[in-house]
Amino acid sequence: MQRPWQVYSADPAPPNFIEAVKKLHPHAGAITAQLLWQRGYRDALQQVPPFLDWRHYESASPLEFPDMAAALGRLQQALDQQEKVAIWGDFDTDGVTATAVLWEGLKPLLGTQLVDFYIPNRQCDSHGLSRHGLETLNEKGVSLIITCDTGCTNAAEIAFARTLGIDVIVTDHHALEPTPLGAVALINPRQLSPNHPLHHLSGVGVAYKFLEAVYATWPEKTQGYPLENLLDLVAIGLIADLVELKGECRYLAQRGLDQLGKHQTLRPGIAALLGRVSKNTAWQREISFALAPRLNAVSRIHGDVGPLVRLLTTQDKEEAKQLARKIDKMNSERKRLQKQIAQAAHAKVAQLDLSVTRVILLTDENWPLSLLGLVAGEMVKTYGRPAILLQTNAATGMAAGSARSDGVVDLYEALRCQGHLLEGFGGHPYAAGFRLKIEHIALLEAALNQFLAQQEGTATAAPQPLRIDLEVTLKQLNDALFKELEILAPFDSTHHPLPRLLVRHVELTEVQENKVKNDPTRRYVSMMLLDPQAKQTFPAKWWDHQIGDCPKGACDLVIELQQWQSSLSAVIQDLRPSGTSIIEAAPFQALIDGRNCPRGVAETGLRVDTCPTSWENWRQWIQRAKQEQQPLILAYSLPKEQDALEVWQKFLTRCQKAGQQGTLLRREALCQELNIEAMTLGYALRALATLGVKVENTGDRFRCQWPPQIKLSPDTTTALEAFRAAIAAENFRRRYFATAPLQALQETHKLATPFFNRGGT
Repeated sequence: MQRPWQVYSADPAPPNFIEAVKKLHPHAGAITAQLLWQRGYRDALQQVPPFLDWRHYESASPLEFPDMAAALGRLQQALDQQEKVAIWGDFDTDGVTATAVLWEGLKPLLGTQLVDFYIPNRQCDSHGLSRHGLETLNEKGVSLIITCDTGCTNAAEIAFARTLGIDVIVTDHHALEPTPLGAVALINPRQLSPNHPLHHLSGVGVAYKFLEAVYATWPEKTQGYPLENLLDLVAIGLIADLVELKGECRYLAQRGLDQLGKHQTLRPGIAALLGRVSKNTAWQREISFALAPRLNAVSRIHGDVGPLVRLLTTQDKEEAKQLARKIDKMNSERKRLQKQIAQAAHAKVAQLDLSVTRVILLTDENWPLSLLGLVAGEMVKTYGRPAILLQTNAATGMAAGSARSDGVVDLYEALRCQGHLLEGFGGHPYAAGFRLKIEHIALLEAALNQFLAQQEGTATAAPQPLRIDLEVTLKQLNDALFKELEILAPFDSTHHPLPRLLVRHVELTEVQENKVKNDPTRRYVSMMLLDPQAKQTFPAKWWDHQIGDCPKGACDLVIELQQWQSSLSAVIQDLRPSGTSIIEAAPFQALIDGRNCPRGVAETGLRVDTCPTSWENWRQWIQRAKQEQQPLILAYSLPKEQDALEVWQKFLTRCQKAGQQGTLLRREALCQELNIEAMTLGYALRALATLGVKVENTGDRFRCQWPPQIKLSPDTTTALEAFRAAIAAENFRRRYFATAPLQALQETHKLATPFFNRGGT
């Protein structure tokens, strides 16, 4: 199925906005302003300056974390009593850089009290705390553990640590459990509201904010070490973890990238790794495509990531070079194995009917677990929908694997809703890992497809459209355009992706097939793009393709403009013969984002003041916007979650009072009073009937006849569980509509109407 193309540039930025943006940066121009406008950054005085330059951003205080005072108090106790302290990290790039940040950052304060760091071995351990790891640290006399990028789901292990006399301070960013953790302190940005600037921090970002509080508390002991020295590691971890680079994440990433751009200050380990692939500088592309894969390869192939922490913190250039050589070999082996799995996975997808498949779920008993997340990511890019890859083990009857999202579906919530089928899971909205019994795989697949079908409505499953930000000519592809685009860096995969450009009516010339040096698993087609009329040419690459894929004659291309080792080229994302391209105008201006915005928005349109609770409610707003020819202004905030027991008790009281008075209840009015959907009210009425209450319906009204005594029936528990699940589903939908990226709301519901498509092709 061919992936549709959508252009987002139908709504031009106003001239006064363009002029205001040009004054903010010497390289800024109309294209910079247009992209900012399209992506919702429309306040040139308040929004745009801190987005473009961290010097205009006001950093949030680390004391805004609720448990920070408790964490600092426990650290003071450790100092007073000369306790031994250890760090517990994780084995991905975010976790390793977080470990290095805490290890290096706490040394000035703790000195020899900081005795060790512990990171699970990916080949034999899972994420998080473990009993055997805690016992190992206990043998070394450790009485305080500070975690990073892990720990917030380890209540049982933390309880075990207490039996050993070990306290735990958890710094993490993963989803929180509803039950108490039992840690001395929990520092997690998910404790804060979704619109809080710290909310999207990754593990390394949380570790750095923890150190900010530490250094502010003990300035006399830490003044000899500039905390800013750690920002290079913070930038690497943030970018590698694919978080949304906005708020504090963007601020820290920009500062770290500034530091990494000064190659004379590079750490020996980073310089040694980069020296094998680039010219000793580290911009975002080098981090994403050179550093992060190599750092992640160690745990996937070798398991033990202790050498990585040494690589990132050593000042010995020779040791750094030796470690870098070993890591490079591991990365080559990772690529070879990953390609094997991807080939097998594509063959399995070929057996599926993608027209009715909303989530790709594949299994194999021979797949190595450590590489499944990478291949799932490849599947998402290729097929435009969430993908899950599982390793099965017939001997144990269990399966485990990784899931990746297309940037629209919140996989963590989708899996959480099916938690009864899982033995354990964790992760982020767009990446998750889990275990389940093999016999439950088919049930999970059906449930996830149903979940996505409800989210998307009755539309046929189809790949997400390929987003195109702007249409340009071949002549515009030059250093000046690249500098304009780079003003908007750093980019992320969901909230603020690298701009994609549409170039029409060009020919592919000087086409050659190439293999990557030292990586025979990768190939690409190099070529020169030619505009026959303007006599203009520009170099381009098309990765993982061959000459036979290149059509003759004029083509339309979707490209990303990228620079690698000072060489500028177009990286082709998709191409089609000219005349065959159906290009829709994307519905970007259909929605104006004023969620969680205390000052409101200046634009005019149809205001949505109450957070939607159902897809039907959402579609009603869309239909009204179509009829009234107005954009929707999302002017609501995340409401307080409904407590199912409180709603049930309020419902019972209301129905009992009406029954005693002999009055009718209007369904619509009761739904408004209880703040629930009509379907949820239906579950409540069915549960009421299991108690012996007779419900008589009269049109949109009903009457309750109460028996002398309410008695529980065998069906009551099941009916109440269905009601509770309906309330939980409403809470999930409120969170989704209050926090989902604007692009996700637009693309998921495809608001393609003449009004929303004005100016389209």
